[in-house]
Amino acid sequence: MKSLSFVSVQPLTLAISIALSSTSLCSFYAQADDNAIADNKDDIEVMTITNQRHNNLMDNKNFAQGKTSEVDLANWLTSVPGANINSNGPITGIAQYRGLYGDRIAVSLDGNPVVGAGPNSMDTPLSYSTPLIVDSMTVYRGIAPVSAAMNTIGGAIDVKMRKAETMNSTKPLVSGDLQAGYRSNNSAKTFSAVTNITKGDIALMFYGNSQVGNSMKSGNGTRISPTDFDKIQLGGDVRYVGDENAMGLSYHYTKTNDSGTPALPMDIEYIQSHRVSLDGSFTLEKWQGEWLLGYMDADHGMTNFLMRENLNLAKYRRNNATAETTNFKLALSKEYDFGELTFGTDGYFASHDSVITNPNNIMFEVVNFNNVEDDRYALFAQWKNNFAQTEVQLGVRLKRAEANADNVKTTMAMMPNMMGTLSKELMTSFNQAGHKVSDNNIDIALSTQTQLTQQWSLYAGLGLKNRAPSYQERYLWTPMESTGGLADGHTYIGNIDLASETAYQMDLGLTYQDTALMLAPHIFYQNIDNYIQGTPLGMNDMSAKMAAKMMSNDDGALKFSNVDAKLYGMDMNWYYNVTDEFKVSGIISYVRGKRRDINDNLYRIAPLNSQITATYSADALIANVTLLAVSAQNKVSLTNGEQQTAGYGVVNIDLQYFVNNDFSIRAGVDNLLDREYKNHLGGYNRVKGTDIALMSRLPSEGMSAWLDLTYSF
Repeated sequence: MKSLSFVSVQPLTLAISIALSSTSLCSFYAQADDNAIADNKDDIEVMTITNQRHNNLMDNKNFAQGKTSEVDLANWLTSVPGANINSNGPITGIAQYRGLYGDRIAVSLDGNPVVGAGPNSMDTPLSYSTPLIVDSMTVYRGIAPVSAAMNTIGGAIDVKMRKAETMNSTKPLVSGDLQAGYRSNNSAKTFSAVTNITKGDIALMFYGNSQVGNSMKSGNGTRISPTDFDKIQLGGDVRYVGDENAMGLSYHYTKTNDSGTPALPMDIEYIQSHRVSLDGSFTLEKWQGEWLLGYMDADHGMTNFLMRENLNLAKYRRNNATAETTNFKLALSKEYDFGELTFGTDGYFASHDSVITNPNNIMFEVVNFNNVEDDRYALFAQWKNNFAQTEVQLGVRLKRAEANADNVKTTMAMMPNMMGTLSKELMTSFNQAGHKVSDNNIDIALSTQTQLTQQWSLYAGLGLKNRAPSYQERYLWTPMESTGGLADGHTYIGNIDLASETAYQMDLGLTYQDTALMLAPHIFYQNIDNYIQGTPLGMNDMSAKMAAKMMSNDDGALKFSNVDAKLYGMDMNWYYNVTDEFKVSGIISYVRGKRRDINDNLYRIAPLNSQITATYSADALIANVTLLAVSAQNKVSLTNGEQQTAGYGVVNIDLQYFVNNDFSIRAGVDNLLDREYKNHLGGYNRVKGTDIALMSRLPSEGMSAWLDLTYSF
């Protein structure tokens, strides 16, 4: 067994001491000017994206609004400074925050971590929900607290689903929402319904959502194929809310059919999942408690022949992948004179299987992952207190990751040729290795926020964050693209002996806010030791190198390895109320990702980008005009063979009209000027026989008019 001892925290200890000293100075300054301090002060920095039905017009620096008409919930992230999306298809958005993405960002639904079945992240965590049944999405800006989730080296996102609502009524009350939407570019249709029934302290909620669409077209009329999608989600929630305790049971079902992912070597044939969650809260001897238990199973099929051209019957491939996850969390909080203390434990136990076959050859089989176990659990403690006008939050998380895998097999090893010999060598080498590994890690997060004057506040954060390797990074035993959605076109092999990533993080933010103007810039920097990155195969991996060349014609096959990296940059959100009816707002984001061990850039980093929105609001009308400006990205990864992209600008408009209290109409045009452009995070075309050259950048959607009708009752 491989065991990593708890990492040294001496460098962070000194940093925390300095931060606490500076906090004391800020508190002293604040005490000297109490009369100038505003009564209300925001909590430690979070960004909350609310459902459109709340009609929140961004009257707070930490609030934005997400469209209920979005097919992919990940698109909400574009309203958050520093956030972006790696898009491999119309419903496969992978969250990116300040240059980190995938397993480095913790994504949860109502506190439940979401572990997808797909080894290439076709079923991303955010794909297991849909906008109309979401109440809000919280993105922790800066250093995520240790209580947020298990793996927060790249931040944390928590989606709050709509729950059954009690209204303490003596007779049954029924309420809900109905929504229908249409998008012109790809003839996409959306139908959604939510119904809430309540009486007394008991409530029931049921919901359903259907989303279908054809392949979209770019600005010059090029068909981006396949980008069709067909997705159904439904579920319910039953909830009891008492005076000192509450309890709820939720169920969510997802069924996806025939949905394209042109940046990946396969498309979605189907995804079927069931998710059950039992949660509650209670009061016990002045302790406030919250708990949850969750279970999810997912079955995912993908192919390289049903939705894309494949003229070679011998290279037809179907991958069936399954995952099963059980998770838990318990947190207890209590107020003391010296602040609020929170103690908790959480974790999840996940298993993964993946088998590749050829429907034209019943003798062909590759066991990609066999009974892979990925178990992670932790203890955490967090302290929060106010000193004059300064809020301090300090937390520590001790966590353990345990991984294991059964032996693999492939019928290719029986082939009487060089490919058979190489496959047998790779299979035997993996099966003879020790598969059981464990990592012990520690996370520390310190955040302070000080109200300097009535208008100015200062945020400072320091963090030590760790991430144990993913199961793909450890157990990918033969050259394949089962890489968690990297989509760089290279095949990879795993490395069982990978060390955990260790990040030393700093974030500093200054906010100015008065009745008309708000500015909230942040700067950040982090060093990551043992950053997990694909590196060229060496002399010890000649069998994998030759196999990659023979199977995929890939001369640049990579191996997951530990390197050193750094990321730094700035982001800002702002608004200015010109009049009571007219407002201008925006965000700007910049991140730079570099290797520290060699002269190279990190892969798939969002370029400098900004949004400016002009908003007019009257009694029943809200109108927005948004300019999205993105610069060229020429700081690309040579190791990954990454291609540069040009800059572009896109104009979007939308209108929302409230016919009455129950009925609203929202319409707009995205990419109003029908601009032909390529998003740097959109990936490369992997589909033969289309108007887009293989391995060229995928274009983005051209002009598209859309309409949403919402009725509330």
